Amino acid sequence: MIKGAYAVLRIKYPSEMEAEAAYRAIHPETKGILRYRTKVNVSRSGEYLILTFEARDTTALRASINSYLSWITALKNVYDLLKGGG
Repeated sequence: MIKGAYAVLRIKYPSEMEAEAAYRAIHPETKGILRYRTKVNVSRSGEYLILTFEARDTTALRASINSYLSWITALKNVYDLLKGGG
């Protein structure tokens, strides 16, 4: 366990299907290269995507949260584009 800064983000999606799609897209990022300063766990509960961040300091925590939120925003934009048909 990394000690220092900690945060949990709970993001609600319009449907369980969208939450599952986001989970499947984000989950591999948490299993990739182990980070020295930050650890991230992702889970899903119904319509919610839950991200748990543990970092050595607030700078690393902020950077990690910003990265994941950017990826989630990109996923939503692509999903909305595909859902809208173009």
